[in-house]
Amino acid sequence: MNLSIKTRTALIFAVVFLSTFFATMFIITATQSAYSTPDEYDTRVENMVIKIGPKPNSTDVTLDTTITIDALSSVALGELQITPEVSISSIATEVSGPLSYKQTFYPAQLLKPATSYSVSTTIRDTPFSWSFTTTSESYQPKTSYYIATYAPWIALTAAIITTLFTVSAIWTRKKLVTHKHDF
Repeated sequence: MNLSIKTRTALIFAVVFLSTFFATMFIITATQSAYSTPDEYDTRVENMVIKIGPKPNSTDVTLDTTITIDALSSVALGELQITPEVSISSIATEVSGPLSYKQTFYPAQLLKPATSYSVSTTIRDTPFSWSFTTTSESYQPKTSYYIATYAPWIALTAAIITTLFTVSAIWTRKKLVTHKHDF
């Protein structure tokens, strides 16, 4: 396959741009979160240890918390109910041990301050519930919140800057090679 110099150069720029963009997005999404991860608590349901979060009867839970249930993979979890009602924007499931997985429920918006929440579900057809209370302090986002929220823009900026540096390096190299041939 014989590509022209312009086509090869354009391909190099496209590869640099796309690889920088996707690498940056991956790093941000793998390391940053717009949510706080709650402390987990071990509890027993039908002689099984299950980890839940936030910890039952905890107070001062951050308004950006997630709700987690970590159980054996064979456990059938029912639909999660939260009172007062909280809409869930997404649910992430990850392997947390050889035979277990952790489900993380992400609220669509911040929880209300100084509010007692009750979480209920069924585990192997057995009703299970716990409650926690949020902090009365207003929400103070951390750096990870801003990085996670603006990840596409950060990745786009990084990709543009890296591509511009690549363009500059190739242009400078080409200019030096052309300048050597002039002598």
